[in-house]
Amino acid sequence: MAVTRILGALGALFWLGAIGGLILAGFNVSRGRAARPGVVIFVVGLVGGILLSVLNSGLVLVQPNERAVVFQQLGRGGEEGNLRPEPLSPGLNWIVPFVETAERYNVARQEVTMAGGAGEAGFPETGDVGVLSGVRARSNDGQEVLVDVTVIYRIDPKKVNSVHVNWPGTYQDGYIVPQTRSLMRDAVANYGAEEIYAGGRVALQNDTAEELGPKLQEEGFVLVDLLIRDVTFSPEFADAVERKQIAEQEAQRAVFLVQQQQQEAERARVEAQGLADAEAIRAEGEARAIETRAAAEAEALRLVNEQISQNPNLIQFRYIQELGDNVELVIIPSNSPFLFDTESLLAGSGSAPAPAAVPAEAPAEPEGQ
Repeated sequence: MAVTRILGALGALFWLGAIGGLILAGFNVSRGRAARPGVVIFVVGLVGGILLSVLNSGLVLVQPNERAVVFQQLGRGGEEGNLRPEPLSPGLNWIVPFVETAERYNVARQEVTMAGGAGEAGFPETGDVGVLSGVRARSNDGQEVLVDVTVIYRIDPKKVNSVHVNWPGTYQDGYIVPQTRSLMRDAVANYGAEEIYAGGRVALQNDTAEELGPKLQEEGFVLVDLLIRDVTFSPEFADAVERKQIAEQEAQRAVFLVQQQQQEAERARVEAQGLADAEAIRAEGEARAIETRAAAEAEALRLVNEQISQNPNLIQFRYIQELGDNVELVIIPSNSPFLFDTESLLAGSGSAPAPAAVPAEAPAEPEGQ
């Protein structure tokens, strides 16, 4: 804009110079002087003003987010009318004044939101001006659904001429919104209301975007994103779904309680079986211990009997071992014919031969018998 302002200011100066020259020429003529200086100033100012004005009027500054369609009034026309084949790019461009006109189009991202519950033909009954009503549709089970949706799109810079010819200033309300409503209804009809209610909104959004993208591309638009902001159902349907969910939760809770009781019963059975198995193992262990102990005692008795049979004096030897250390002589009952010397007997327990038995003397008979 700085260039156009400078040219405009210079043009204004030249026009002022032309007016001043004209005044000077008239003043000189009235005074009887030569009008040439004023005429020269007038001509220079007039030519400069015209040139700068024409040049300035032909300059078109296109912003980075814009493209400009150039209409040629003297052109022959074609498939896209009397338009330049290529729109003006961002920067300072020049068109032929009074012959060509430029119309700018915003190629940055734009959005249109359809939300609210009023009729689709106009704006919401209570809402901000410029916000279209939501999309009303019916699911495949006949339930009415209200979808709030936002479409984010942009004009394809290479197809600005086509948009200008087909949708001059009416592309949003005339094409973007109707296409979105139609495809959204088709997508909703493929789902059941309960399926959408249970989390099918993402699938619904993806299906609509897949269908809307190619449709917009055909007319020179690029779909950036499609967002489903909210899905509203009738109060009766929402209440029925809520009651169903509560019933399902109660049923799941009952199943959980039954499973919990079954697990408790199984745990008790396993504990009882474990106690029984432990008792059986303990009893079996005790029986084996008794059996082993009895076998050991029997084997010990067998060995003792074997030793006694081989050495009959072993019993007497063991008896003497259990006596005190100070006992030197053991007297056998009167009916035993032998006396044992403990030292010789103890010495005989080694490699020396067993001590011989000493016969006991017969008791003396009393005198006088």
